[in-house]
Amino acid sequence: MRIAEFLEELFLDLIQDVEPTPSQKEDAQRTHHTLRYRLDSGNIGLRIIDSYLSGSYVRHTAIAPLDDVDIIFLIDPSKWPRGFLADKPSPSVVLTTFERAIRYRYPDSVVQRQRRSVGLALHKMHIDVVPAILESSESGRIYVLDSETEEWILSAPRVHAEHTTRVNKQREGRFVPLVKVLKFWNKRLPSTACLKSFTIETTAVRLFSEVGFSSFTEGALLFFDFLAQFAGEARQNWRSDFGIKLSRWAWTPTVLDVAGTGSNLVAGLEEQRRVKFLQHAVSSRNRLFEALDARTPERCENRFQAAFRIY
Repeated sequence: MRIAEFLEELFLDLIQDVEPTPSQKEDAQRTHHTLRYRLDSGNIGLRIIDSYLSGSYVRHTAIAPLDDVDIIFLIDPSKWPRGFLADKPSPSVVLTTFERAIRYRYPDSVVQRQRRSVGLALHKMHIDVVPAILESSESGRIYVLDSETEEWILSAPRVHAEHTTRVNKQREGRFVPLVKVLKFWNKRLPSTACLKSFTIETTAVRLFSEVGFSSFTEGALLFFDFLAQFAGEARQNWRSDFGIKLSRWAWTPTVLDVAGTGSNLVAGLEEQRRVKFLQHAVSSRNRLFEALDARTPERCENRFQAAFRIY
């Protein structure tokens, strides 16, 4: 077997390893069905228009262990009191209503009020309940609350899922598995260097919407080299930043939401974290090239493991 083929096999093995187990998927499905059923009753049920899954679980980009699920609950804003001339209810009031409803239905579980959701901690699963208001059925966008700023913020989880599905089809089914590998890589970075997993996925969506790849090896090398340009160490000439600005010359670090909400996913990114993240991307790219140039399978596997910090 040639080294390139052996390296691709290593990627396939890693993809299998990071895939959530069938039991984890069954737990997630059972848990979210139960919660949605329980919140469909009583006074809170009369205030909910619809609910649907969000996050990496529904985009099929979650990695093991699958232990958290996000659920969007679309509310009828007219069922909550509103201030004078306000077209939406107070975020804090809505969040308090959901918190009380969940505590009532799960008296023996830990229920935690968060900035934009209510967290429910169960035995094997953590659920984030996200109240939202539909912007319009045509746009697929919603408003999610922020209880600290008392604002409703535009978001689009269903649009995010559509983009992931589109790029995966565009790249013949290789995109979603590659994203899982990249999320695994990010998760293995030191806590001072990693970014939020959704930022990794959004970066990949922006890049691979425009750039094709024919193998997982090529895709990973392209992703790391794309990031390396922001550290001034790219091996190829990147003629576009695809809406991403992470170099030290950028006035503001930017990874724009692909759904067109205007959100910057790295707003407030600390300089040291940005630098360390890019350094690790350069290092992993170099280790992968070493794996590709290895003369023996043993050397190839060693360099592959170094690239993804598998020790």
